[in-house]
Amino acid sequence: MNNTNQSNSLNRNQPQNQINVGRRTITSTPKQKQNYDSLIDLRKKGLGDIAEVDTAILNLRKRIFGYTIFNNKTGTFEPNLKIATPKSYVLGPDDELIVDINGYSEDHYNLTVSPDGYVKINRVGNVYVAGLTIEEARARIISRLSQIFVGLKKEGSGPSSTNLYASISLGNIRTVNVTVQGEVIFPGTYSVPSLARVMNVLYLAGGPNENGTFREIQLIRNKKVIATIDLYDFLTAGIQKNDVNIHDQDIIKVGVYKNRIEVKGKVKRPALFEVLGHENLTKVIHDFAGGFTEDAFKELVKITRYTNRERKLIDLNTALFDSFTPQMGDVIQVESVNQERFENKISILGEVFRPGQFALESSPTLLKLIDRAGGLKENAFLDRVLIQRINPDLSQTNLSVNLKDILNHKSADISLRREDAVNIFSILDLREGYTVTIHGEINLKKDSKKDKDLEAGVGSTTGKLEVGSSRLNNAQDLNTLNASNNLGNNNNPNNLGNSNNILNNQEEDNIQIESEISEDLKSNETSNQLINRQLKLTLPFVEKMTVEDLILQAGGLRESAATGVVEIVRRKKNLADNTQINSQIAEIIRFSISKKLQLDETASTFELEPYDEVFIRSSPNYELQQFITIKGQVIYPGVYGLEKKDERLSEVIHRAGGLNKQAYPRGARLIRKIQLTEFEKNRKIEQLNEIQDNFNGISSQRDQTIVTKTKETIGIDLVKALNNPGGEDDLYVLEGDIIDIPKEPQTVKVSGEVLYPNSVKYIDGKSFYDFISEAGGFTSSSARKRAYVLYSNGSVKRTKSFLFMRFHPKIEQGAEIIVPKKSKVATGQQIVSIVSIFTGTLTSLIGIITLIKATSN
Repeated sequence: MNNTNQSNSLNRNQPQNQINVGRRTITSTPKQKQNYDSLIDLRKKGLGDIAEVDTAILNLRKRIFGYTIFNNKTGTFEPNLKIATPKSYVLGPDDELIVDINGYSEDHYNLTVSPDGYVKINRVGNVYVAGLTIEEARARIISRLSQIFVGLKKEGSGPSSTNLYASISLGNIRTVNVTVQGEVIFPGTYSVPSLARVMNVLYLAGGPNENGTFREIQLIRNKKVIATIDLYDFLTAGIQKNDVNIHDQDIIKVGVYKNRIEVKGKVKRPALFEVLGHENLTKVIHDFAGGFTEDAFKELVKITRYTNRERKLIDLNTALFDSFTPQMGDVIQVESVNQERFENKISILGEVFRPGQFALESSPTLLKLIDRAGGLKENAFLDRVLIQRINPDLSQTNLSVNLKDILNHKSADISLRREDAVNIFSILDLREGYTVTIHGEINLKKDSKKDKDLEAGVGSTTGKLEVGSSRLNNAQDLNTLNASNNLGNNNNPNNLGNSNNILNNQEEDNIQIESEISEDLKSNETSNQLINRQLKLTLPFVEKMTVEDLILQAGGLRESAATGVVEIVRRKKNLADNTQINSQIAEIIRFSISKKLQLDETASTFELEPYDEVFIRSSPNYELQQFITIKGQVIYPGVYGLEKKDERLSEVIHRAGGLNKQAYPRGARLIRKIQLTEFEKNRKIEQLNEIQDNFNGISSQRDQTIVTKTKETIGIDLVKALNNPGGEDDLYVLEGDIIDIPKEPQTVKVSGEVLYPNSVKYIDGKSFYDFISEAGGFTSSSARKRAYVLYSNGSVKRTKSFLFMRFHPKIEQGAEIIVPKKSKVATGQQIVSIVSIFTGTLTSLIGIITLIKATSN
C-alpha cells in the first residue's frame, strides 16, 4: 500500500485528464521498416522513370482514366496516424493501449499486446484483447480495473459516485501483412500500418495495370469478399466507398477489366474508360469524360465498333445518347465544329475606319455595314466597290457596285448575304506611287523631338522633315533616319501650302534617304569631301508642290550650296503624237535661289511633277578647312591650316619658324594618307592575287595589308626644297600630310640576311661593304644583288649591276641597309614542266628542219 500511495501522490502532480501519449508510431521490425520506406520512395519517383517499363505499355497506361492518380510523384496515400482511433479498429499483437485513470486516484498504464493477445496490468493480471475492437477492449479493461479502483467508470459515461474515470486510447500501432494480387503494377505482400486502408495499399502496389479493372476491386478476408471498391466513385465524385481498414492477412484482388471503351476528340477528358452494363453514353461523356468542350460538334458523335469479323461505323444523334450502351472496344469520336464557317458572318476591308467581320443581322445592307464599320475614309474610291460572294454551290462571284450612286440615292442599297466580303479601295492604291527627289547640298537633320514621339508611339504630321541638332554625314545615320522617318502633310499650314491630300502608309514607305555617292566609290581625297557628304532625299509626290516646299522639307540648304542655280531634271512623258519622237530623254529646268529660299518669280510659282529630280550644287568657291602637321625640329611644331590649294613645303616650313639647330633636313619625311575608294582597294587585291611569277611558279605576296594600309612615306629632299622654293623638289602639301623633321642621326641600321643585324656608328667615307662587315657579313641565304638602302627621308635606292660589277648606293646618316632573302628555288614539278616545254619546242624545230630538207630534195 505504501508503494501505491507513493505512486498515486506522484500521479496527482500531473494535470487532471491529461493523457500521457507521445507521437503515434508504427511498431515494425527493421526489415519491415526498410521495405515500407523503399516502397514510398519508389512511388514518389514515379513509374514513368522505371527503365524496365516498355514505352508502348507506358503510353497505353497513361491513356487509361485514373492511372495518373497512382503514378503521381507529388501525391501520397500514406495512412494518417494522427486521426482518432476508429471504433471498429481490431487489436492485435504489438498494438499499444494507453490507460489513464483520473479522479480521486490517478494512474497511467502503457499496455502492449503480447503475441498471445494479452495485456498485463499491475495488480490485475493478464487481460485478453486480441481480436477485440477498441470499444470492446476498453469495456473489458475498465471492468477488470474496477476491481482495484472502486467506482471506476468509462470517461464520458455519466457521473461516478467516487469521481473516478478511465480513458483508454490506442498508442503505437502494429504492422500487418496484406497481399495484393491480380492486375496491378507491383503485385505481392506488403507490410503496412494497421490503420491503413485499401486505397493506401493499392497506391503502394502502383494501382491497376494496363489490364486491371478500376471498377471491381475486391477485399477478401477469411476467404470471403467483405468489400468491393469502384474507383470511379472516387475519380468522378470524390467519394471513397468501401475503403475500409485492412486486417492482417487480408487479400486485395484486382481482376481484369471487362468492358473498356475509348472516348477521344472534343471532350474535356479524352481517355480509355471502363463501362458497366447499365451505364449509357450520356454518363460516359458527361460524368467520365467531363462533357463536351466549347468547340465540340454536339449534334452527332461517331462510334467505331468491332464486330465478329470486321469494324463498323455508327452515327449517333444526341437524342439517342440515353438509350445507347457502349460495348467493349468502342471508339467514340467527338468532332469539332467547322472553324472556318460562320452562319452569319460578313466582312469589310479597305478604306473604312473599323474594317473587320460583322454579324449579318446587324448589317443586312451595304450602307448599314459601312456605317457599322465607322464610315468611309476620305480617300475611299467610290466609283467601284467589290463584293465577293459565295454561291450555293460554293463557287465565287464578284459583284461590282457604284457606291457613289447609292450614296446619292441614284441606285438602291445592296442586300448582303452570309460570307459576303466587301472591299473598298483607296484612290491612292489605284495610281503609281509618285515621288520627287532632291539631291546635293541639303541640310537634312534628325528631329530629336520627333524621335521622342516615335519612341512613345505618337505619329507625326509635321511637314518639315528632320530639323534638329545632329547632322547626317554617314551611312549609319542615313539608315537610322530611314527607319524612323514618317512624313505627313495634313493639318499643318507650314507644310505644303496648297496641298490637302492624304499621305497613307504606302506613301510614307516611299520616303528614302541615301548618300549621293555609293559608299564603295567614296574617296577620301580633299577635292571629294563636299560631294561625299551630299545626300539624296526621295519623298512622296504631293500635288501643287513647289521647289521651295521641297527644299523646306529637306531642312533647307547647307552653307556650301551654290545659290546661283537650282536644276530640275524632268522625266520625258509619253506623247500621243508619235511623230514627235526624238533623241531627248529629259527636260532640264534651271532657277536661281537665295539663302533665304527666295527663288525668282517664275520658280516661286513653278509646280513640281511626279518623278522630278531637283539638284542643289556645291558652290565652286566653297572649301572646307584643310590641315597638316609639322613634327620634329622646327621652331613652332604643330598643326597648321593650309592657306591655299597650291601651298608648298618651303612655305609651311617658313610659317613654322624654319628649322632649328638640331634639325637634319636630309632625313625629313613626308607622310601622306593613302586615298583609295573601296572599289580601288578591292581591285588591287584582285590584281595581287592574279599576279604570278612564271619562272618560279610562286604566287606573288598576298599580304592585303599593303592595300589596306592608310598611310605611306614619300621621299623628299627638304634641303633642295628650301634652297630652291618653287622648284621640282618643293612639293605641294595636301590635307592630312605629316612633315617629320628628325634630329641628326649618328648610326646606320643593318638588317635582313646578315649574321648580326644591328645598328652601327656612322663614319663618313665608309662604304656599303664596311657597314655589312660590321654586321658580321652576309648569310648563305642572302640575295646580295637585291640589297637596297632605305634613307631616313623615306626614299629607297637599290644595288645595281653591270656585267660583273656591282654599284651599291651611298650610305648616309640614319639610313637602313636591307639584305633580302634568296627567292624560293623551283620545285621538281616546275623543273619537269620547264624541261617538257623545252623538249617539245626542240622536237618541233627538228621536224620543221627535216621537212624543209625533204622539200628541197
